[in-house]
Amino acid sequence: MDLDDILALAETSRPSPLELARARRVARAAQSEYDLAAANGYEIIVDSDLVDPLTSAVDEATRVARAAQLTQLGTITWTIGDSGRLSWSDEMAMVFGHAPGTLRLTPETLARLVHHADVDRVREVVRTAWQRRHPDEVTFRVIQPSGAVRHVHCHIEILTTDGAPSGIIATGADTTALELARQERRRLATRTDMLCADLGALDIVSGLPTRSWLTDEVDRARRTTGGALIVVASEPTTRLPDALTDENHDQLTADIARHLRTIVGDEVTCGLVGSGLWGVLLPPTAEHAEPPETLAARLVDTFRRHLFSVAHRTVRLNTWAGLVLFGSDIAATGFDLLIDGEHAARDARRNGVPTRVLTEPAATEDRTDKCRSQVRQAVSTNRFALYAQPIVDLRLNEVTRHEILLRVRSDTGESVAPWAFLDMAERVGEILTVDKWVIDHALELIGRGAQTSHYQVNISGKSLADPGLLTYVTEAIRRHGVKPECLTFEITETALIENRNEALAFATGIREIGCHLALDDFGTGYGALAHLKYLPVDLVKIDGVFIVDLCRSPADQAVVSKLVELCQTLGIRVAAEYVQDEETLDFLKSCGVDFAQGYKTGRPEPLDISPEKAVRTIEFELRLPPQHSAMG
Repeated sequence: MDLDDILALAETSRPSPLELARARRVARAAQSEYDLAAANGYEIIVDSDLVDPLTSAVDEATRVARAAQLTQLGTITWTIGDSGRLSWSDEMAMVFGHAPGTLRLTPETLARLVHHADVDRVREVVRTAWQRRHPDEVTFRVIQPSGAVRHVHCHIEILTTDGAPSGIIATGADTTALELARQERRRLATRTDMLCADLGALDIVSGLPTRSWLTDEVDRARRTTGGALIVVASEPTTRLPDALTDENHDQLTADIARHLRTIVGDEVTCGLVGSGLWGVLLPPTAEHAEPPETLAARLVDTFRRHLFSVAHRTVRLNTWAGLVLFGSDIAATGFDLLIDGEHAARDARRNGVPTRVLTEPAATEDRTDKCRSQVRQAVSTNRFALYAQPIVDLRLNEVTRHEILLRVRSDTGESVAPWAFLDMAERVGEILTVDKWVIDHALELIGRGAQTSHYQVNISGKSLADPGLLTYVTEAIRRHGVKPECLTFEITETALIENRNEALAFATGIREIGCHLALDDFGTGYGALAHLKYLPVDLVKIDGVFIVDLCRSPADQAVVSKLVELCQTLGIRVAAEYVQDEETLDFLKSCGVDFAQGYKTGRPEPLDISPEKAVRTIEFELRLPPQHSAMG
């Protein structure tokens, strides 16, 4: 096929895209032969219209279109005036997914081909380039007839005639591959910036892994290699004075954690498994390695001899250790082994020996009986204390609520954090007994006060499976004379909700009598979003793992912002716990969080519930705590 054949074909029928491509290839070959012959000095006779628009005196649009064709780019040309028209080159038509000559281009059809989300932006770029008479560029998406979306990058140039603007020509190409690669680079860079240490696996005070993390590590070891678990129990040799603050206790915990890490080294897995309880996980004893029994004895001896400094006081620790040896693929879970270690340490204390060694895990029934007996004894002997922590309404900048918190009394009479105890009670099915104790004693205290605040009382998600819980709560409210509208029941450990129907019945009944419902630890665990769908929730508390490092973590900021946005859409109020500084408060306010709770807004204060002493009622709402006085 030569040029005459192409002209003849064009007169008889419309060429197909394949024929057009062949024609362009032949034209380029003819042009190359012409250039070669001219360079060798041959006299060439050509048709008068065989000229190069890039070097001839033709209009600007033709030159741009010719340049685009040589670089395999497409063009869209719009000219004004009497001959005004909108057209595109064959190359650009194919970028938009259309065969050349099959679609008449108009401003309306072009707008329909551009992705609806990009139309206004493209129009604005073109309008600005025209007004300023200055080139510009824009990347946008087009929708091909098949529905496929492609990315196109265009350079916008203003055509002029005698110095006046006469039209616009856009030169562009399909840049989908380049754009997707750029988006992936941006995503990876964002993800790299967002990634940080997994604070959910680290205890805030000690900096060591948490109980749940260490439990999972023990569980993995018992399924694979086996090993040894040491649980170290420590307590001050004398009861620390009541004047010792929470900061002092935190300081002591952090010092013990650093001392433990110094003894075992950075390579050994260890963690905080309870108040005054430390876990050390060891792999099977290797040749020339220190035997677990020797390390346990060394830990006890070193802890006992070390002098800790707290609030300008020197503190010694009584220390005992329980050691559990276990093989691979045993029936006992990581939690079971941890409980065995705690019981072994307790037995060592009771028998007056430094360590107690279990050569194998305890029998399941014996372990469960010990746990249940421990919980029931704590309930029957009132080995608990209630604390109240203020909650600040960020819109009013004042304390309007208090959360009632449980503490467990240790053997020395000190009130300690209950999370290890509650974990055990939930796993052995005794948490309902603890929840009922809290409900009854908390409502008694609330009923003796003026009830000018709002009070949040915790109930485990596992307890919601009991069909008699609603009746128990209702009778306690009536018996203690508590105003239902002053109460919010805060469901903790929502992942443990076993019976959705019973949970819904409790939640509905609680709200019918005038109380409110809240979800604790929101954003973690399983099914939290589903709970918002079927439970009539009034408030959610964003888990502290997203709050403690909020102002230094873009990832936490993104999560908190979206959780607040979700709850606002659903008409649910939002509280944030573990708030520890002014910067975090400012961010929470900017996000629209309703309530803040933490050491910055007020530490928990004890409520004396012993019958032989005067009951101290909850009357903190008339003042702001000292830590909060700088707010607003």
